[in-house]
Amino acid sequence: MSFLNSLSSSDDEEEENEHIIIKIVMLGQCGTGKTSIVIRFVQNEFKENTKPTVGANFFLRSMNFEDQNFCLRLWDTSGQEKFDSLTPLYYRNANIAILVYDVKSISSLEKVKYWVKEIKNNVKVMPLLLIVGNKMDEYIEEYDYETVERAKVIAQKMGIGVAQASAKTGEGINEIFENITQKLIIERPSQVYNEFEQDNSSNFSTDQVSLQTNNNGDQNKKEKLQCCW
Repeated sequence: MSFLNSLSSSDDEEEENEHIIIKIVMLGQCGTGKTSIVIRFVQNEFKENTKPTVGANFFLRSMNFEDQNFCLRLWDTSGQEKFDSLTPLYYRNANIAILVYDVKSISSLEKVKYWVKEIKNNVKVMPLLLIVGNKMDEYIEEYDYETVERAKVIAQKMGIGVAQASAKTGEGINEIFENITQKLIIERPSQVYNEFEQDNSSNFSTDQVSLQTNNNGDQNKKEKLQCCW
């Protein structure tokens, strides 16, 4: 089942509701909490038992940055290996790829490396990448420190971002999407604005998030999340 924010507007509002589309794809091993992360971000909810994604689910969330409306189109892909051959259909032409691992599972981190390699081999333009360690609410330093630190090393070697979060508590979830979306808009404007498209069928009445341009605030967010590029 796909979770969509309700969409409605009149024709008179069409011009005011133009959105620039940003495509985000969620990748990672089955059970890492990709769906939970997206549901927390879009609906601010957490479901204890979510069924494994079949193929992919589609979500929407709108954002505003510097008086411009953006629509985040989030593709939550299946982590089951039998669907791996279909996943390139979703990450091709993506602006952002969020690679999720479970902080309590070293094998899920190995799957992140696999997806980075697959993306590099199958796209013409690399999306902005971010590694996210989920389930920090279950983190026990004695047992899970090595996995989190290894994720940081992998990210540093690959030159991509890394962060930790908890879909269950909501800690770090909004910041992850806000920070990476703002980074895309500021550092890769041609990828965003040159591919501007108006979807007349999607005049969004969704909840909005305002991205802040205060550098100090952004830095504080990154430090809290242990997020870096």
